[in-house]
Amino acid sequence: MSLAYSLLVLKPSNYSYIFIFLISLFLFFTGLFSTTGFFVATKKFGKERDPRVLFREVLKISAYVSFGIFIFFFLRGFKLISLLNIFLSVAFYLALGYQLFIYGRKER
Repeated sequence: MSLAYSLLVLKPSNYSYIFIFLISLFLFFTGLFSTTGFFVATKKFGKERDPRVLFREVLKISAYVSFGIFIFFFLRGFKLISLLNIFLSVAFYLALGYQLFIYGRKER
């Protein structure tokens, strides 16, 4: 928790803590998103697709999402971006993803 505080609020003197925190955050989010995404995808597409191929696709998408979160926190750690910019960007990408993947599929 102190690493998150130092990343979001303070400017630490030792940047290795930022990198250790960001790498562990990236791995945590990749695992979290791939596990939950795989369960959702097998519920939705389980009968018609091979589970191994489905897991690879979900893992790739979750790695991209985690890398985006990693970049936002990296920029925040070096005081190059504000939290308002992060929240606005995440809201924009969530709305864009909804339009492309959920609303767009219903239109077809």
